[in-house]
Amino acid sequence: MSERVSKWQPVSNIDRPFGHIAFSFEGDALLVRTIGARTLVLHFSGVVALRFEQECPGVDFPHVSPLPSLGPSQTFPLLLVESSEWLEVFQPIYGDVCHFALVSSDHLMQVLARASVQVQWESPS
Repeated sequence: MSERVSKWQPVSNIDRPFGHIAFSFEGDALLVRTIGARTLVLHFSGVVALRFEQECPGVDFPHVSPLPSLGPSQTFPLLLVESSEWLEVFQPIYGDVCHFALVSSDHLMQVLARASVQVQWESPS
């Protein structure tokens, strides 16, 4: 199996890294806020697994090098992981789920969920 990691660009104007990630659950729905100069809100449905790490090296993160970048020494903050071992365990049980990775300065979040994700920039208050 050969894991592949690519940029996931549900919105076209991601041009800065995010500082941290906040999230909440309701049933099998996950609301994620990636917070930086702007806040991107992601609504995942059909969530079957979640991994969240605080300032960790990503022990369970695919060892793909180089990872897609946003700029020098900055990993692109939204990634899609294909053919991951973690995904392979869950797909026979749950069917059509995708492996998403969200990267910020403080956190790494990995989510297995349905491919259809609602994404929008949060309006400034």
